[in-house]
Formats: sequence, C-alpha cells, structure tokens
Amino acid sequence: MAGKSKAPEKKASSSSSKGTAKEDDAPAEKKKKEVEDFDGFNARIREQRKSEGSSQTFKFDKSRCRMITEDENLPASHSGVLYWMSRDQRVQDNWALIYAQRLALKEKVPLFVCFCLVPKFLQATLRQYAFMLKGLRSVQKELVDLNIPFSLLFGEAKAVLPDFVKKHKIGGVVTDFSPLRTPRAWVDEVAKKLPEDVPLCQVDAHNIVPVWVTSEKLEYAARTIRPKIHKHLPDYLTEFPDVISHPHKSSSKFENPFKNWDELMAFLKIDKTVGEVEWAKPGTAEAFQTLRSCDVSKLDFRSAGQRDDPDSGLTAVLEA
Repeated sequence: MAGKSKAPEKKASSSSSKGTAKEDDAPAEKKKKEVEDFDGFNARIREQRKSEGSSQTFKFDKSRCRMITEDENLPASHSGVLYWMSRDQRVQDNWALIYAQRLALKEKVPLFVCFCLVPKFLQATLRQYAFMLKGLRSVQKELVDLNIPFSLLFGEAKAVLPDFVKKHKIGGVVTDFSPLRTPRAWVDEVAKKLPEDVPLCQVDAHNIVPVWVTSEKLEYAARTIRPKIHKHLPDYLTEFPDVISHPHKSSSKFENPFKNWDELMAFLKIDKTVGEVEWAKPGTAEAFQTLRSCDVSKLDFRSAGQRDDPDSGLTAVLEA
C-alpha cells in the first residue's frame, strides 16, 4: 500500500518538471517572435520607401520649402550641398535631407550633413543632451553607410557654420524648421553671414503640412487651425522616398566626433546631476522598435478615461 501511494507522487513530479521546462522556454519563444515581427515591420517600411522611388526620382513638392535668402540660385562652381540638421535628427523620412540630396544629385556634387552643438540650450540637462548625442551617433553611422559625411560643429551656428561652408566650398544650404524663437534666430543669423552667392533654403520636415502652407497668421485656437490642416492633408500626407547611397563622394576627411565621449561631455555647460533614463533608447531603430511594440489601444485618446493619458511611451521618439 505504501509503494502504491508513492507512485503518483513521482508521476506528478515528472509532469511538473515538464511544465516548468515549457514555462522556461516561453519567454525565449516570445522574444524570438518579437524579433521576427520587428524585422518584418522594418522590412515593410524599407520596401515602402523604395516603392516610392529615390530622393532623385520622387516628385518633390517644393511648397515644402521656403527661401531664407533672396537668391535661390546656386553658384556656377561649387563642391557640394549642405544639410544643416537641427530639429529633425534622423536620416530617413526627413523631407529636409530628401530635398538636400535631390539638389546634390541634380548638381552632381557631394552631400554633407552637419549639426551645430551648443554648450547649453534653454534648461536642457544631461538627460536631454545624452539622449540627443547618442541619437546623433546613430545618425552619423547611417549617413556614413550612405556615403554622406557627417560633421559635428561645436558652437553657435552663426559662428561655425559659415566657416564650414567656405572651407568646403558649399554651393547651397538646406535646413529644417523649428517655430521656437531661438532656432529661428539662428537661421536668420546664419543667412546674414553666409557668402552672398550661397542660398539658404528651409524645409518643414516636422509637420505633415508645412506651417507656411497651413496659415499665414498667428492662430489663436485649435478650432481655427484644425480645418486648415485637414484641407491640405490629401496633398501632403504622402509616403516618403528613400534617401539613397550618395554617388558623388567628397574628398574631405571627417573624424568621428563621438570617439571621445569625455571630451564631448566636458564641452557642455549643463546640469549633469539629472541622469539618463533607461526606458527610452535613442536612435531610429529603437524608435521603430518602440512604435512596433506600442499597444495601439494606447493611441486612442478618445476612449473613456484615456483622453489625457500620456503613457504611450512614444513621446521621447516622436518629439526627438
């Protein structure tokens, strides 16, 4: 009788062991599926861009641009086009970079990208700066893979960018758009200091409908601006073309500005007591990963009780 009573215990133990093994495998299988899902998600986005054509063949709507300088013609002889990256720190899905490459391809010259790093900006701390700089490091890698040199310039744009333009014989400058007073002042200051024959063009790469198309005046309420945006959506809510490997190589040599992180940090005059966050990862790949893993229901802010819920986890990557 005692032997019979022990047998079920062994069987139960064996069954329990198998169940535990399956449970141990579950997280690994889930992780593998997530990776496969993300790879497929990424591949679909890349294929969609390619199906729209390249930055050269795509029919670009020039109303996305506005001239800052009076003359829009590039000089007869020059050695490249520069995209001055500021607000829109990404390679793909960036109308400003798309237009800059289109212009460089038309001129059959190299394409350059630069970012002007100021030691302090408003109340930004180490948290914001570290996130931005690590994102720019991934931007640089992506650009280098596309045969587009990236340069990190230290100082205010008005002090460093005109010299960069002269040194590399840049024929035209394209920049992105920010509505804030300080970045707008940067653009105006650079326009005054550029060589007279070098045009400066601005592209709204942040808003679906360019600000200057939406309205010519200061709007006082969301209800007045909303119908103006909706009216233009059919024209501007389009797919993005591909930023391609640039065929015209520059002879200029640029060092990796991120190779000495300590020197980079020493340049910054910011509050470094506010540390980095772990939940938000910088870079385009991480942004797409966040988007892919985001529960779609979190985006439905019209649902009961969710109207003011900010916990989609997308803020860091959408506002970057």
